[in-house]
Amino acid sequence: MVLVRLLGPVEYRATAENLVELGQTKQRCIFAMLAVHANEVVMPDELINWAWTADPPTSARNMIHSYISRLRSVLESSGDGRGATLRRRHGGYVLETDPDAIDLHRFRRTVASARAAGADTRTATRLLREALGNWRGRPLGGVTGEWAARTRSLLEQERLSALVECHEGELGLGGSTGLLDELHSLADLYPENELVIRNLMTGLHRSGRRTEAIETYEALRRRLADRLGVDPARQTKALHATVLRADPDLGTAEPRADMAPSVPRQLPRSIRCVGREQELAMLDGAVTAADGGPVTRVIEGPPGIGKTALAVQWAHRVAHRFPDGQIFVALHGSSAEAQHACPRVAGPVPVRQGPTGQVRGMSAAMPGHDVLRFVLRSLGVTVPPGGTDLVTFGQGALKDLRVLVVLDDLASAEQLEVLLPGLSAGALLVTTRDAGRLTGVGALRTIGLQRLSARQAQRMLAGILGERRVEAEPGAVIRIIELCDRLPRALSAAAEQALIRPRLPLTDLAAAMTARAG
Repeated sequence: MVLVRLLGPVEYRATAENLVELGQTKQRCIFAMLAVHANEVVMPDELINWAWTADPPTSARNMIHSYISRLRSVLESSGDGRGATLRRRHGGYVLETDPDAIDLHRFRRTVASARAAGADTRTATRLLREALGNWRGRPLGGVTGEWAARTRSLLEQERLSALVECHEGELGLGGSTGLLDELHSLADLYPENELVIRNLMTGLHRSGRRTEAIETYEALRRRLADRLGVDPARQTKALHATVLRADPDLGTAEPRADMAPSVPRQLPRSIRCVGREQELAMLDGAVTAADGGPVTRVIEGPPGIGKTALAVQWAHRVAHRFPDGQIFVALHGSSAEAQHACPRVAGPVPVRQGPTGQVRGMSAAMPGHDVLRFVLRSLGVTVPPGGTDLVTFGQGALKDLRVLVVLDDLASAEQLEVLLPGLSAGALLVTTRDAGRLTGVGALRTIGLQRLSARQAQRMLAGILGERRVEAEPGAVIRIIELCDRLPRALSAAAEQALIRPRLPLTDLAAAMTARAG
């Protein structure tokens, strides 16, 4: 049986023994992209945007065709007709194979089965262990670039979530000593994740190592106080108190939906936005609607304009207002689905075909219920098994929490609607290329981002490269700004090229960018 491996070094095996050489790094990257979206049509423009996040070469489309041709030859020559097949369809490309032949898809299917087991903890934990067995190391190994980094981060979060659930179930079934090495290793990787630390505390206490459990709590408390100036969550404090009482039944109870929430802190690293002072003030000012309900803040703008950077900067700036947590949900909605919903976008609308043959948006948007589950899970709220009205349950669980939820790159109104009428004590912040799809959805305060002025663009470059270097070559700086069309993302990419080559004259950088632009 063919085997595609993404949860570790990227590999394609026509048989268990036949490891197929996938070619150079960029070609391997294209294969990984198609495998992540197996049995779905991926358009050339999407592959270009993923493979060259900023400033793709003028020959990018021809290069994609070349990579696809080579991959097709590799796949056709490596099997007996029963392996993966790369086809052209609807103007795009699709990697056709049995979903279970791909470790990522097996992992996701098995995790979904575990979560569907509901109160059957033994079956759920067995399935979670089976799912986690698909991992062989750092996902997408051997693939570089922004797409790989972003996807890798999301996959690692999926693994973390499944592993934490698995630990909770195994501890609930009475396991502890055999888990300690794994619990310690996970705590070393995520020292401020309170779900992880609580499982470690439980395992230590259940193994008769109560002093270490208390020391683990104290280390967490000091880290949170030193870095963020906050205390552990109520649930973590309650566990600490239980350990202090030496409760012998700790960790044997089933999780409850009404447990006090943990405190997620998921915001990405903040990047300073130049020239967005007015927009930051507008975000500060949007608090309540005329009826006294919360306002959803929406940041709208074209690709590369700095929507996410602004959202993250504001979220860090006001994080102290939301002591119950800050949750960041990356939705990756800027795809053909978003373009299809926005008729003012010129050009043909790319499509993607699902495994059953239906044509849908270029990217399978995360369903609204999955967004809600992610938010609840981030807060440590256990979602009850089937039969419960998830939206009603979620609204009740979130109602009085002072939580900030950032929905980045929204794909559909449904992804927001499941969180409405909103967090009465918290806030919702959305970024999207097209706020029009949210018409009629609750109380919104929309902020449209424009390109930077020439002066703001120069300030941004100076902030990255230093005033002296920018002032030394004003003509080159003006040319770089023009070539970047005053877009923050393009300017940042250009500045990074100069930053890693401190002796490179900006004139040479501008000339190279001009040549690539044709």
